[in-house]
This record gives sequence, C-alpha cells and structure tokens, in this order.
Amino acid sequence: MLHKSKVSAKDKLKTIRKYLAGKIGQRAAARELEVSLASIQRWIKQYEAEGEAAFLPYEKNRTYTAEVKTKAVLSYLNGEGSLLDVCKNYKIRSP
Repeated sequence: MLHKSKVSAKDKLKTIRKYLAGKIGQRAAARELEVSLASIQRWIKQYEAEGEAAFLPYEKNRTYTAEVKTKAVLSYLNGEGSLLDVCKNYKIRSP
C-alpha cells in the first residue's frame, strides 16, 4: 500500500521552489498549500537533502542501520546542528 499525501508531489515541488527562489516566505507557502508551517519546513529540508525524490510516493517505511542512527544521535548531542539539520544530513525523514 502506497503512502499518500494530501498535497501532490507536483504542488509541493512548485511551492518549495518558489520559496527557495525567494518569491514567497514559509508562512505564505504553508497558507498556499493549506498545511502547517512545520510541514513546509520539513519539506524544505527533505528537498534540500534528496531533491525531487523526496516527494515521490514510497511503498514501505524506510529503515536505517544502527550505525546511521548512532551517528545521527551523536551529531545532535555534540551540537552539530538542530534536529532538522541532523536529519537532513543523514537523510532521515522523521525527527
């Protein structure tokens, strides 16, 4: 069973690109897609980490090795960035 989003990948890409081009702010992007500001911020990080592939549907949840999880936790505890930054660096979708 595919995981579906209420906002299409095409609409996410269009809005995130407008934000990255400086045409709209994050709050305006959230209003445009009728989603929370946190969703927009998460999608921006996902797009920056994975490009367009961030919005493609997927059939199963991602799994991460113990090594990746440990490195991510240590990076966060060492103050190497915010939770969202660490997730972006390690291509972890959910904080």
